[in-house]
Amino acid sequence: MGNTVAKMLEMYGLSTDESLIDSLDATWSESEIKEYCWRVLRTFPDLKKENWSTGIEGGDYIYSFSGHYVFITDDIWSFNLIAERSVLKLLVEQMVELNKTKHYDI
Repeated sequence: MGNTVAKMLEMYGLSTDESLIDSLDATWSESEIKEYCWRVLRTFPDLKKENWSTGIEGGDYIYSFSGHYVFITDDIWSFNLIAERSVLKLLVEQMVELNKTKHYDI
């Protein structure tokens, strides 16, 4: 499976890019990262699944939006997103803003 991931990353120019998890401070749990990341990604009307490799417990996906690609690992054990720094910055900013409003959603 690792070979498939490496090929996907290389094919979409993401093999040297960074992780969303590393871009957020340690106060974020993995479940919060997953929830808020997907909530932000779904706001992009052109979000499109480009490529994927799935198994029983989840999978690895390439999505595109606004002319950018992101690699997402989403399975029962973990969640992570890899993208270029400018995309990570955009996602983190929007996730932080969305997280600030969670107290008002009650």
